[in-house]
Amino acid sequence: MSPVEMLSSYAVLSERTYRDPAGEPMRVLYSTRTGSAGCVPAAVADRLLTGRLHEVDERTLAALRSIEALVGVGEDERTTVLDRQRSACADLSEPRFVLLPSRYCNMGCEYCGQEHVRGGVGPDHRAAVAARVLAAIEAPATTAVKIRWFGAEPMLGYPTIRGLSEAFIRSAEENGVGYHARMVTNGTLLTGERLRVLLDECRVVEYDITLDGPPRVHDRHRPLKQGGRSFDRIVATVRAALDDPALHEVVFTLRTNIDVLNSEWVDEYIDLMAEHGFADDRVNFNLAPVYPWGNDVSAREIPRREYALREVAWMERMRRHGLQFVALPFEPVTQLCAAVTRSAEIISSTGAVFSCSEHPLVPRHEATGGLGRVGELVPAQRRPVGPFDDWHDAIAAGETPCHGCPIMPVCGGACPKQWREGNVPCPPMKFTLQERLDLVARMNGLTAGGEPAGGRG
Repeated sequence: MSPVEMLSSYAVLSERTYRDPAGEPMRVLYSTRTGSAGCVPAAVADRLLTGRLHEVDERTLAALRSIEALVGVGEDERTTVLDRQRSACADLSEPRFVLLPSRYCNMGCEYCGQEHVRGGVGPDHRAAVAARVLAAIEAPATTAVKIRWFGAEPMLGYPTIRGLSEAFIRSAEENGVGYHARMVTNGTLLTGERLRVLLDECRVVEYDITLDGPPRVHDRHRPLKQGGRSFDRIVATVRAALDDPALHEVVFTLRTNIDVLNSEWVDEYIDLMAEHGFADDRVNFNLAPVYPWGNDVSAREIPRREYALREVAWMERMRRHGLQFVALPFEPVTQLCAAVTRSAEIISSTGAVFSCSEHPLVPRHEATGGLGRVGELVPAQRRPVGPFDDWHDAIAAGETPCHGCPIMPVCGGACPKQWREGNVPCPPMKFTLQERLDLVARMNGLTAGGEPAGGRG
């Protein structure tokens, strides 16, 4: 009888074997179709790789089916994955808006590609933004709306955030629509009182804050335009927020932008954050390589493969300290980014509407006018078609190597903009998948043991 099932082309098995607490040889299996990782006996892994599924017990087969590590023979898996992404990106039930309430930033980071000018947004701009978001909230298909306050530095537009949030939340409640808000901020203008106001009045529950190393390194890497230091102030604010019962809903992602100028001090930074007590379920650490954002950072970039190997070592250090991070994505990409999602848009503080979050306040992109002006678009209509809305078709057509990559379901192509600008934006895990599987094994109580297993990795 011909087999009806096979190992998915998106199922990655570790090249090495490990020992479980009972001493049994195991291999890690990572199904990127579902973002699920687990371990299987080494003997079962061998049978999967050689197509001897009839020798595997039914309970194990059922578990593998549930994470889509087993699929039907002949299935066009790439089409299945891309169709799921297309469907999610076409869904209108949860519109997303990235809003810039300010054109200025109080930091002068050299790796930033934005151009900042003083001055807030005027009443006409606020009214146009409000009209567009309110129309989305009131649309029959909407079940929830997601707002991300972005910058320049959004806290320089704090009154605007409060005013617009009041209108958005009132409409969401009147229309029975869910509401979720997040902020990307440098953290220097946050205080305990403001965090409580932003939670209670604006429903901001997630913050992305950048810290680029220990104090002396961060303060040099991310200098304040008016002078002074910011590391200690930011850390004290986050630490106090974690200790404030009124802010128990609030979570933080601490991002570190890494280049040749601060990479030598990442170990020290990790140790310091552990000393500050940030081994907390509400704090996630995100290490990220500096890359071009409409600017030339070639002198600062770390080669991707070199960075990837160093990042695994940093992750191991975080693991030993109990700090939270993501070694492997634990769910597949649905909506890669606003650039490929018609229900998502970015409204710059200049009034231009974009589909890519790397376009606002970048001079060469602002000069094109984006996809239109917020005050000129019909509020109830979706944003105009952007330059990357054909992304899934481009992958299917082989525009990039993504179409044959085993991690494509959890990567989604990383960044359409970077690909089309001639850069290769593959994430670090592309180059260190085996090392990350080793890390996942250690995180789950497995120990090194046995010879390299070989087979498909």
